Amino acid sequence: MPGVIWRRRRTKLIALDMNEGEARVAVAHTKRIIEAGVSPGDIGIITPYSAQVGLLRELRLEDKNLTDVEISTVDGFQGREKEAIIISMVRSNDTHEVGFLNDNRRMNVAVTRARRQSCIVCNIETVGKDEFLKRLVDHFEANGENLSAMEYA
Repeated sequence: MPGVIWRRRRTKLIALDMNEGEARVAVAHTKRIIEAGVSPGDIGIITPYSAQVGLLRELRLEDKNLTDVEISTVDGFQGREKEAIIISMVRSNDTHEVGFLNDNRRMNVAVTRARRQSCIVCNIETVGKDEFLKRLVDHFEANGENLSAMEYA
């Protein structure tokens, strides 16, 4: 039975590092920008967490139009760009803990990967408790479009 114990531990760890609701919003936004004329190959979805990458790749399989959308970790995307980048920040919790989203360098890499459109999908209440991330979200709100997840339902 060691496999069951390992699985429980692994599931518990992964649950902190992925956010299905956020992943679905990221995929829905991807579909919107494809409908607006952006080629799937020009779109990247990035996230700091590898568990979220796995979830996003599973969701990508549900729609053949998403096959060429690149999904990777922030670190895996370093040094490359796409026309449109969607950043899934994952963290959403009552204690407002942002994990290693507080690594300003990593977040700088994330937001500078887009040539034309950069989109952040996040729980504002959680990430807004970190000073740097709050300034980042405030900048996006002041200079772009702010949509609620409910608008993607």
